[in-house]
Amino acid sequence: MEFIREVIDSNVLDQMLTLPRSFRDHKVEILVFPVQEHEMKINMQGKKINELMEGSVTQSLIGAIPHPDITSDEIRSLRLQKYDRTH
Repeated sequence: MEFIREVIDSNVLDQMLTLPRSFRDHKVEILVFPVQEHEMKINMQGKKINELMEGSVTQSLIGAIPHPDITSDEIRSLRLQKYDRTH
């Protein structure tokens, strides 16, 4: 992505933007990027996402591993017990 980087006097920029007092009477660096008009959306079926997630690190991090034998309250209780033992 293309961008512009400039160092300018903050007093010039202060005419366009509200700057903190600590920026006044100093040189400041500005970066200008073009605005993306629309976000790229990935269109993927749920089944395909599940296939990609199966056994991944992301799956374990977000808690997506199913626990058919245990309820969310039981999981919460087990985790709280773990933290209680560390103190």
